[in-house]
Amino acid sequence: MSFWTTRELRALGKSDHAIRLAAARGAITPVRRGHWATPDTPEQVLRAARVGGVATATTASRALGLWTPPDPDSSFRRAPGRPDRLHFAVPGTCGRLRDPDDPSVPLTARADVAIHWTAPDLLAGTSRSRLADPLLMAAHVFASQPPERALAVLDSALRARHLRQRDLAALAGIIPAHLRTVLQRADPRSDSGVETIVRFLLRARGLHVETLVDLSRIGEVDLLVEGRLIVECDGREFHDEAAAFERDRGRDLSAARLRYRVLRVTWHQVLFRWEEVKAAVFAALAA
Repeated sequence: MSFWTTRELRALGKSDHAIRLAAARGAITPVRRGHWATPDTPEQVLRAARVGGVATATTASRALGLWTPPDPDSSFRRAPGRPDRLHFAVPGTCGRLRDPDDPSVPLTARADVAIHWTAPDLLAGTSRSRLADPLLMAAHVFASQPPERALAVLDSALRARHLRQRDLAALAGIIPAHLRTVLQRADPRSDSGVETIVRFLLRARGLHVETLVDLSRIGEVDLLVEGRLIVECDGREFHDEAAAFERDRGRDLSAARLRYRVLRVTWHQVLFRWEEVKAAVFAALAA
């Protein structure tokens, strides 16, 4: 995924004829007048570039392959084939933003677009990728998502090594002060964002939660709550349960023989039915 201007391609020795030929063959993709991208560029990143900005927040995290939650506004819950809200960063002095779907017209207010006005120096070096630096991306995630979901994206970025533990101090300096304590809960071992969210919210309720515990005769479990409740998290938005059904139920039988309770929660339940999940956890602990 790379972007160039026509001037940059000319500087590389490409004639206008060669540029037109490459576009006709699909070797480069037109973005807006005088701007081009490689054909492997995700559509949402192309849309951010058409506006004149840089993909950031969850638009950038999704492009990087990180675990990414849907927009917290229920009207933008993502369905298969439907893009989530477009998040892009532009300098605070930027003007003449263009529509992400038709760069020939100016951008007007629209609910499916979120603008992150950003200091120009924080966007330095992004012209080639049109992706915000991972640190800036994370800061914008914290600005646009509930803390537990933002932490889930941060855990995913740490696990994928787009960010390191040493970067958390710098991140603390560019997010609101009341969110800085959330960074102390970051854990790169987390297998999925759903696991991070459940861990964070249960600990916030005062429960003792251990992550990725290897239990004798059962194996590794996602979360162990109060030493006796196993919580397994399916972190995929769309999934096929059949593939691991038998294995999981075999583990549940082993857990029951050892007097553990088991609760399995899905992506949808955790993100959109949390009160039910929380009630189930406390009911299982009280049994």
